[in-house]
Amino acid sequence: MCAVALLLGGCGGGKGGDAVTYQCGSNALEIQALERDIPAFTKRTGIGIALNPFNGDEKLYAMVAAGQEPDIFTVNNVLRDRFASEGRILDLRPFAEKDPFADRLLASARADGVSLDGGWYSVSNWAFTVGVYYNRALFAEAGIAPPDSTWTWDDMVATARRLTRDANGDGKTDRYGVFIGSHFIEAFEQMNHAPLPREALFLSLSPEARDVYVRYLALMQDGLMPDTRRVQAMGMQAPQMLENGTVAMLVEAVPNTNLFETLTIDWALAPLPRFAGKAPRYFRSHSGGLAISARTRHPQRAWEALKWIVSGASVYQPNPVLRDADFAGGWERKHARLAATGFRDVWRLAEQQEGGDPRYFVRFSSFTMAPILERFQPLLDRLWSRSIGIDELAAAVPGINARVAKDLENTLATSAMKPVFRDALRRQLAGQRPADGK
Repeated sequence: MCAVALLLGGCGGGKGGDAVTYQCGSNALEIQALERDIPAFTKRTGIGIALNPFNGDEKLYAMVAAGQEPDIFTVNNVLRDRFASEGRILDLRPFAEKDPFADRLLASARADGVSLDGGWYSVSNWAFTVGVYYNRALFAEAGIAPPDSTWTWDDMVATARRLTRDANGDGKTDRYGVFIGSHFIEAFEQMNHAPLPREALFLSLSPEARDVYVRYLALMQDGLMPDTRRVQAMGMQAPQMLENGTVAMLVEAVPNTNLFETLTIDWALAPLPRFAGKAPRYFRSHSGGLAISARTRHPQRAWEALKWIVSGASVYQPNPVLRDADFAGGWERKHARLAATGFRDVWRLAEQQEGGDPRYFVRFSSFTMAPILERFQPLLDRLWSRSIGIDELAAAVPGINARVAKDLENTLATSAMKPVFRDALRRQLAGQRPADGK
């Protein structure tokens, strides 16, 4: 039904050209839930919302370039800053000045929507942390006590060693102790107290980060974790490996609806392991969010619709970016099985000992992340496949930064960037230019 309605200008109870268009995800359950809720919102406010479901930055870029973007759409930090610097999205401060809704947001969630000029350009609409999902039956079978917030990386390794097995003695591992996707490395760098400055213009490799790389590689070298190359080559999905017993522990996002709803094994959750002698800094993200197009014909209506999406649309409730939301309790009511898994404990630790979001697109400047990662990520992939060593990776940093500096100068020369952003970037460049990439 929605696909047909989109040809006519959207779906979800809009009023033709007066409806506010919202880019929801291309998820049938999400669309159906919104379609059920929107009529009541429209009746109460007189504001229609037309859904425009799609995923992907490339699609959004194309729509923005054509002047056909929705009134409300999802942005990550990079898109937010680039669109803000080009005047393509609205600064939300004028709407929020006298609106109590802004005070309902967590301070950290609001701060994550602020760009270089001090403007507030996106409203965080979700938050998550990272934890260790584990097969409780395998722990019990091996006589291993459930992990808790006191366990360390070394404890995790020792546990993985006890859970790894070659059942028939043929020299091939039947079950690995743990699997950690390489995209979660940043969370462990954070736990190891690696310096992770926000909006860094250049790449650096700290001793703490290198230590994590060594430990991560050792999991594969010691046969405690499936080789990432093999996992990729076989098209294996992390949840499937936990479900079918290929791994006994799995590091993944919390909450993760796919895992919550599909796992049939007896599973539970533990927080990320500490690094010995260091206070934990648990991963927590509410970066990115919802922005309003500068080309919207109904700015105030778009703001009212955005507020409702974050705080009222049932599919997104309870929303963890709201101060007054009982997120853990609400999710336990939605997914009754969670109450016995340790979900609430993992979530509360991430709230109480929040380390922030260490991912590359947050810690690097939106204007240098792409040129950094297009050179650094292939080297990281080679490191995980053990075709290069950490020293070789580190030796490439100065050259990467030299190229990034040239790319940044080209970015600063573009006429599309607003002067206030250009001036802020130039000040950063003057203060951050590295001599040796370290």
